[in-house]
Amino acid sequence: MLCPRMLRLSFRRLGLVASLLLVFGSLSVPNAASAAPEKEELNRARGKFQQATELEQAKNWGAALQLFREVGQVRMTPQVRYHIGLCEENLGKLVAALGGYELALAEAESMGPEFQKEVEGRTTALRGRIPKLVIERGEGAEAATIELDGISLGASSVGVEVPLDPGPHTVMATAPQRETFSETITVPEQKTEHVVITLKKSDSASPGGGSAGNASGGSVTYTMTRPSRTLPYVIGAGGGVLLVAGGVSYLFQRKMETDLDRLCGAARDCVKVLPADQLAEADKKNSDRRLYNTLAIALPIGGGIALGVAAVLLLTESRSAPPPAKTASWRLYPGAPGANSGLSVIGQF
Repeated sequence: MLCPRMLRLSFRRLGLVASLLLVFGSLSVPNAASAAPEKEELNRARGKFQQATELEQAKNWGAALQLFREVGQVRMTPQVRYHIGLCEENLGKLVAALGGYELALAEAESMGPEFQKEVEGRTTALRGRIPKLVIERGEGAEAATIELDGISLGASSVGVEVPLDPGPHTVMATAPQRETFSETITVPEQKTEHVVITLKKSDSASPGGGSAGNASGGSVTYTMTRPSRTLPYVIGAGGGVLLVAGGVSYLFQRKMETDLDRLCGAARDCVKVLPADQLAEADKKNSDRRLYNTLAIALPIGGGIALGVAAVLLLTESRSAPPPAKTASWRLYPGAPGANSGLSVIGQF
């Protein structure tokens, strides 16, 4: 008779096998919207999914998330979306995890009622955990530019609940002739925090749009000279290097094709003609052939463009003697006549 511990282990393994079958049964169905991945890619994706599941069970969420994302680049299924969301949730990325759960839930019906029920439970539980922040405009901030964690907020995100990951978040606001507002708020799970932005008038602002104190400004003098001809020569040399590299890539491509023909025959059906221990070598040569084929096309195109640009720069450059050096100076003054704010520029050019 099996003991309870052995039964639990058996059910856990059966669950893992069932999950793998569901995921990669979906991976094997061709997608009409895009070309089906190659058989080798699907096999690698299956192996990565199994590794990611084992890392997930060991609570190595970061490594598991990376592998699940790589599987999703081959074929994104509802199960892969769900596991990505599960890793993100345990890494504290609750907002991203909720988005993944909702996408998986939208496609879960085709995966069966048990999977759908599991995703619904996760989605509902996570939605209640996500904290929110309400940012409101106060005195002096009616036209302020507001940023949350360095990202500018539009009008639709001000005065409403914004879902965030738990932890500290920085709110910053700026406006002309106002002191900068900056505050860091820590938002815990299941809570809604409020921030009211008020901007005080800057001490340097004056009613006439100038500034208190000396308004003489500063001055800068620069010299206008003929541009150097170094740039077109450098671009042309780079174009020549690209052309040579393209030729070398073509030679390597031809070598890879010859090696593949020798290994697999003219049809290059390596899976049928090669033993298992030589398939890895053939796969690497095929990958190298594709890379060199791409380089053999792209590098000469880039080289031709670079040579064309260099020729245009040289032909359009004036061949006469360079003009005498000219100088220009200008001065900035705070304030502008007839305006509440601005700058005045006075100079010689």
